[in-house]
Amino acid sequence: MAPLRTYLVISLVLAVLAGVFAAWCATHYFSSSGAERSLHRIIHNELDLTADQRARVNEIEARYRTERQAREHQMRTANARLAEAISAEHQLDDNVRAAMQDFHHAMGELQLETIRYVLDVREILDEEQREHFDATVTAYLTDQDW
Repeated sequence: MAPLRTYLVISLVLAVLAGVFAAWCATHYFSSSGAERSLHRIIHNELDLTADQRARVNEIEARYRTERQAREHQMRTANARLAEAISAEHQLDDNVRAAMQDFHHAMGELQLETIRYVLDVREILDEEQREHFDATVTAYLTDQDW
């Protein structure tokens, strides 16, 4: 029965690592960077911002960039702790669970910061700009073509 238990533990560890890797890829490559580039393009190229709006958007973006980098650092740190915990015990123990929770917390905080960014930018737009911006955000969140 020992070989079966070993295979089960290895399978569990690989499944956890695959899940964490998938979440990391989604965060880094698919959701935030694509949305930011597209929103950035729309904000700066399609909304016809005034000089004052551009300055305020730049301030919002600088603040968001700092917060995003901090959350991404937290996720990398949690992933490193997760790798350590898995390699130390080779089982789903409290240390593995704690590292996973830390990663999920940082990812949730990144999502909150992104929503704050969107709402802060929206606040400085005029009504016509908001309509275009809202339609873009809604299309992105509902996976429609924009």
